[in-house]
Amino acid sequence: MLPARSIWCGLALCVLHLRVDAQDAPPVIVRGTASRDAAGEESGLARVTVSRMELADAPSSRLDEILRASSPGFGLFRRTDSHLANPTAQGVSLRNIGPSGAGRSLVLLDGIPQNDPFGGWVYWSRLPSAAIESVEITPGGGAGAWGNAALSGTIELSSRVPASNGLRFETTIGNGRALELGGDGERFFDLGEGRSLALFGRGSHFSSDGFPVVRADRRGPIDVAAWSEADLLEAGIRLGLARDSALTLKLTGFRERRGNGTPLTENSTRALDASATLDGLLAARDASYRVQFYAQWREFRSFFTSVNDTRTAEVPSLDQFNVPAHALGGSLLVRLAPSVGHRLVAGFDLREVEGETRERFRFLNGQFTRLRAAGGTQRFLGLFAEDAWTPAPGTIVTGALRFDAYASDAGHRRESRLTDGAVLLDQHFHAQRGVVANARLGGTHDFTADPGQLRLRGALYSGFRVPTLNELYRPFRVRNDITEANPDLQPERIYGAEAGLDIRPIRALRITLTGFFNELLHPVTNVTLVRGPATAALFGVIPAGGVGRQRRNLGRADIPGVQAALEWQASPVLTFSAAHLYSRGVITSAPEARALEGRRFAQAPEHQFVVSARWRSAGGWHALLQLRVTGPQFEDDQNSLRLAAAVTAEASVGYRFSPVWDVRASIGNAFNQRVETGRTADGLVSIGAPRTFSIGLRGGF
Repeated sequence: MLPARSIWCGLALCVLHLRVDAQDAPPVIVRGTASRDAAGEESGLARVTVSRMELADAPSSRLDEILRASSPGFGLFRRTDSHLANPTAQGVSLRNIGPSGAGRSLVLLDGIPQNDPFGGWVYWSRLPSAAIESVEITPGGGAGAWGNAALSGTIELSSRVPASNGLRFETTIGNGRALELGGDGERFFDLGEGRSLALFGRGSHFSSDGFPVVRADRRGPIDVAAWSEADLLEAGIRLGLARDSALTLKLTGFRERRGNGTPLTENSTRALDASATLDGLLAARDASYRVQFYAQWREFRSFFTSVNDTRTAEVPSLDQFNVPAHALGGSLLVRLAPSVGHRLVAGFDLREVEGETRERFRFLNGQFTRLRAAGGTQRFLGLFAEDAWTPAPGTIVTGALRFDAYASDAGHRRESRLTDGAVLLDQHFHAQRGVVANARLGGTHDFTADPGQLRLRGALYSGFRVPTLNELYRPFRVRNDITEANPDLQPERIYGAEAGLDIRPIRALRITLTGFFNELLHPVTNVTLVRGPATAALFGVIPAGGVGRQRRNLGRADIPGVQAALEWQASPVLTFSAAHLYSRGVITSAPEARALEGRRFAQAPEHQFVVSARWRSAGGWHALLQLRVTGPQFEDDQNSLRLAAAVTAEASVGYRFSPVWDVRASIGNAFNQRVETGRTADGLVSIGAPRTFSIGLRGGF
């Protein structure tokens, strides 16, 4: 583990030692952009961009909360933000396309996947907003430069460039004994003849005593606050090989610990990431390339318990004492203009994943009696090309094609007695292999000479997602609800279409309207099979009020919807914005669970709405007000457990003393609304964070 004190002492000493005169520091040339596709905003898809200013002014510093407020279609599996949520519930989906713990969207940081190798979820604590320069959210299937996991879309994060020849930091304190620290720095060396060297570092720390996660009227002596702490340390080298190329080497360490609401339920994660990125220009005009290699190591632990009806005691039920996983991958991306009016992006990517859950289970007479090991490997290879063609002024047509080969093999599940080591179960599952072709066709047309004043856009697309090792092999438990894995899960496919208008009737007003329809085939869903109290071969003992579920492929789900956004620059210092998403996902075919046909997806509200007002004065004052409304949704697959609608308000106000010094105060859930995040069959309701306060300071030297 990396103590926060050690991180900050080391980072501060490093930056102080590296300081040099800024006038001798021309920037290292780094090629590449946030988006990997050819057409960018003109792809025909309803893309949302979140700028550095929006990230800095947001009332919350949690990146997932900022994105939830910036794009109503963004959401984790549950309403709980990453401050309180268990990591396994932090998978992200867009437009309510089948929310799940594994997520159905691909998250990239500087082009490198951030989805967990074993489970597909995202460690949002590893992505502090202070370290992010911009975010691009692109709903739609994963053709082109995006492949597996980009089923409902892609979220591309661009790292913030460290402060050149100095130190940049920020600190925030809040109720619940919340503490956030962050900082970065860089030293630049001019090596002559167009070559250069930059050494950079970044660190962050977060800790909080947290808040209760069970509704007050159901809490018992066993219920405590869900706490969390996380540390991140990053170091790297950026070498300018010439005026037209640069090599970046980066090493990032991360650790996280969480308490999940009772004394015994905890989880922890350790992670180490290494990457190498080479950016440069090709001899041809307007041509560039990016070559990347990366390695990721993860070690996850989690302890589960069963709580009695009166919530006075808990008994261990599952100890996932080690879930190791690693991923190796790389990609080549080439951008060029092969002829007048064409912009082409082509390349390939590959990824290999290996992981296993090692756990103790079946707690009897004060001790665990069984040992389980389950896991496997996955390999992916993708080839893609995308061309943006301008046949006439104001018109862009984009076509993309992608082929992916995948393999899930070495799947196994072994169970033995802890007392004598006797093997009780030794299963080896058949390999799954396949080749998938996906495509996207889109375009935009401007009806006026002023781009964006009246623009028509549209797109057709497809995508796929292979179930994660976690879904295939790892069972889990949430209180008294048990969910079993399924090694026979098949890949999910999506076919979608959307059309929209961008209207700017006056310079200060922009309106965006988008209609979409998605057909999701073979969606992986937790299907309820048994209700407690019961004893079943697949689940063992299910307590009263608990349920037994298994991950299964359904036949088909249809997800139509409408997305609308408005931004009005009322004055040079005041901006109003509003965004609304209507999305109704309905399961239309479920051969293995006919009772689910006609049901809606769990954790998928029909309506989500965000409205905000942003004020930035010439004198340095700035303020932001936000109101978020989330409609009612269902907790379970059978739509029998309903979560009430949620309305929350956030605000921040600050003063900028100089371009680098800023102080601000924020409030979250200003009206202290009770936000329901989960509900069990016996009526236990989980809740989100109450009203929060914080004050922060940003600066640099």
